[in-house]
Amino acid sequence: MLGLTHVAIQFPLYEVFKEKFTGIGVGMNETEEDRSHHFYGLALAVFLSKVCASTATYPHEVVRTRLQTQQRSISDTTASNVASSRSNGDHGRPPGAATSHKPTKSLPYRGTIQTCKTILLEEGWRGFYAGLGTNLIRAVPSAMTTILTFEYLKKSMNHLQREGQDRLELSGKPVA
Repeated sequence: MLGLTHVAIQFPLYEVFKEKFTGIGVGMNETEEDRSHHFYGLALAVFLSKVCASTATYPHEVVRTRLQTQQRSISDTTASNVASSRSNGDHGRPPGAATSHKPTKSLPYRGTIQTCKTILLEEGWRGFYAGLGTNLIRAVPSAMTTILTFEYLKKSMNHLQREGQDRLELSGKPVA
């Protein structure tokens, strides 16, 4: 559920920035003279909204990733222990029973709140933002491509719709 906060931050911010940088409000259409210089305003609006949303929600991503990575490494360790015990001729023993392997270490992360406390104590508040730069380098161009493509297609569809309505009006047929 917390993963949805990213979208709940990004899109409203995008609409605010879009209106601020281009003058186009929600549901408004561009005029012909507006089209040429709105690209940079839209690009800046997407850029800023994505950076703000990613920065605000990145600690959640770090905590989620730590918990998931821990679970994966535990299952990998268990699987390798079972495989090595079978290769050592322990075919009759159930996995984990009286082997020469060291017992697995206790889990460093045992829940969301405990993971937050551990990161804060061991790494400080900067630990919640480890990898943010790399994430932004990946996510911002992707968001810009997606939203700018959407805006271009929306603009093209509106233009085609206006052209079709103009043609119908000129032909004298009723417009619905």
